[in-house]
Amino acid sequence: MLSPLPKLPRNAKIAVVGSGVSGLMFSYFLTKLRPDVQINLIESQDRTGGWIKSWNTNDSNKKPVMLEQGPRTLRGVSDGTVLIIDTLRDLNKQSVVQCVRRDSEANKKFLLGIDDKLVQVPESPASAFEFLLNPLSKGLITGLLGEPFRKAPDQSGQDETVSSFLRRRFGNDYIGKNILSAMFHGIYGDDINQMSAKRTMRKLWDLEQKYGSILKGFSQKKPGNDKSPSLSPLLSQYRQAFDKDEKSLLDLSTNLRKYPMLGLKGGLETFPNAVRQSLNNSPNVKILCGKQVSSVQRDTQDSFNIQLTCGETMTDLNHIRLTQLPARISTMFAADNQELAQNLARIKANDIILVNYYLPGQDVIAKKYRGFGYLCPQANHNPQNLLGVIFDSVIERSFKPVFHDTPITTNSQTSKPYTKLTAMLGGHYLNQNGEKSLPSKEVTIRSVKDALNTHLGIPYDALDQGLWAFTIAKNCLPHFSVGYDDWQSSIEQELTKSYAGLISVGGMSFAKGPGVPDVISDGLEDALKLA
Repeated sequence: MLSPLPKLPRNAKIAVVGSGVSGLMFSYFLTKLRPDVQINLIESQDRTGGWIKSWNTNDSNKKPVMLEQGPRTLRGVSDGTVLIIDTLRDLNKQSVVQCVRRDSEANKKFLLGIDDKLVQVPESPASAFEFLLNPLSKGLITGLLGEPFRKAPDQSGQDETVSSFLRRRFGNDYIGKNILSAMFHGIYGDDINQMSAKRTMRKLWDLEQKYGSILKGFSQKKPGNDKSPSLSPLLSQYRQAFDKDEKSLLDLSTNLRKYPMLGLKGGLETFPNAVRQSLNNSPNVKILCGKQVSSVQRDTQDSFNIQLTCGETMTDLNHIRLTQLPARISTMFAADNQELAQNLARIKANDIILVNYYLPGQDVIAKKYRGFGYLCPQANHNPQNLLGVIFDSVIERSFKPVFHDTPITTNSQTSKPYTKLTAMLGGHYLNQNGEKSLPSKEVTIRSVKDALNTHLGIPYDALDQGLWAFTIAKNCLPHFSVGYDDWQSSIEQELTKSYAGLISVGGMSFAKGPGVPDVISDGLEDALKLA
């Protein structure tokens, strides 16, 4: 939270609602900082980890295979990633940490052109030349050349849609529709014509506010290469609070920046599982799965009760941490604070459909297309409502151990030919006239087969032979609409005013960024405030 939080009293009793990585790591940090505090971690599902799910199953040959049905990689350049990897070191799990190097084929990325052919995102003069010959690049050169000469808005600081911001800065709609909309599909599953520029393009927004131009801002920012590396303010707080060795933490932070992405052996769920195991061994933490919160009620001036749908009541709570999406949190305040509940309910969320494809014994991805995957811009004719496709088998084959003392083992799966892909569909495309329309499993898988055949040339017989899995992640990504920052500020002000900071919020809807590392950094900041 941006607002201040009061320190917890001695032997406080708190509840953390939601056991995704936000709730897990907030609980983990707080129990290390304040072992006297009793923590009740409440989860409505029968598992912890939230949207991170590494599903272990068997293929048609009864051989084990892991399919990621949520996030699968982490950004190396991130405070939150440093916190994740350092936590895994503390839990003696550093051997699972893997990286993709910059020169790896898995670091290549593609966009789907308007001709349904893949075009590589430029990484070299040759790929840049090829990209500029593609219709996707229309308006790119003139837009970039003219950007420094375009005026900033008269009303500084007023939010607008991403598409409006890009049109103003680059003088056309092509850069947004043809290129950057694909990135927003991959991160948010959302429509640039509806999203907040101030919230989702913070760095570019701030450059315009400060310098009047994005490119002028980039040119005037000091490179900082002449300074010796140092820890970020958040990592410095972490080092001090957890008595970390400064050199070790700085070396880790510096080393991770070399890698465009990281992964974990056994899948990304290895991380929340390790944290869950640590919390299981903490005497002051109780994890309650299959329990759903129906309401939050004030008991006294300094304590609260939580009512569960099963009829149980949790009493005398000194602090409550809520990590779900705003619409879910709103139901908990319906009886106690109707105005707050209505304000929370304003924020909607997108559903993402994930379709996994696994084919043992064959690698059917053409060599020229092997990379991280491809994203679909909004300019495309897109009957499948496809957001993008991730080439999991290429990524897995490219992984190398991060730590030098980790033995290099041969994975029997990755040592043999195979194909593993994940298609992402839906998002804003599912919202028709304000109502969501979810296609069936059969229709969706047929659509993905058509897309993979058209875009990658994978023959239908190979597609029909593979293992298919279908997952709907309902309401998994908040819709960051125009004015979102003001909305968040109003929510936090109301929580501070009505509950004196004894209720805090976390998770993707309230963190500074949309990724797993962002919600973990947010959880650390608030745990430090409360401790």
